[in-house]
Amino acid sequence: MDLEQLREKLEAEEFDALKKYVDDLVGQRDQARDESINKRKKLKEQVETLQTTQSDLMERLGLESIDDLEQLPDLKGAAESEKQYQARIKRMERDMAERDEKIKDLDSRYRGQMLDAQLSRALGKHEFLDTDLVGDYLKARVVWEEDSPMVEADGKTVPLEEGAAWLAQTKPHLLKAAGAGGSGHVPNGGKPNGKNPFARESRNLTEQARIMRDNPELAERLKAEAGK
Repeated sequence: MDLEQLREKLEAEEFDALKKYVDDLVGQRDQARDESINKRKKLKEQVETLQTTQSDLMERLGLESIDDLEQLPDLKGAAESEKQYQARIKRMERDMAERDEKIKDLDSRYRGQMLDAQLSRALGKHEFLDTDLVGDYLKARVVWEEDSPMVEADGKTVPLEEGAAWLAQTKPHLLKAAGAGGSGHVPNGGKPNGKNPFARESRNLTEQARIMRDNPELAERLKAEAGK
């Protein structure tokens, strides 16, 4: 996510605080991930060393399996080594499990901050009657593609902004009523930037939703021009 896109939406102090917090989370996540990878590599090397040592010891003793150690009268030292080996493996496994949980927690917090910021930007482009309600509705339909939050809308997966625009277009009752001559006025014969947002070559869901909300008659005319 590009936090710079939120700079105009937030106060300077709020934006700096959010950016610092997100940067800290990313740094903690990356550090924890690197530590976990290094830990796993060291564990693998240690396990391979221990396995080689064990195989060498079994060969020197002329044993087929570790169970044959019980047949030898004076192998207390070897038995103790095996016990320590097993205890060390279990301790390393616990350490890796705790590290994995920490990484999951950092990823969850990072994704939560990213989702809230992008959702706020997407909802801010429309005048919904209840922004929190619409936000919860979209959150319930969020799916993650790598590190990008997407939302299911109209049978396909789209970015949050397109999902909010689709919701505003298909459920205009969720929007505030616009007064005559207000934000619904669009120059160029009703076409933003001289382009028809309903036409295939200049399709714009956000503009479609805004015009349908503010000027239904204009929306119908533009649809007709676009052959819909």
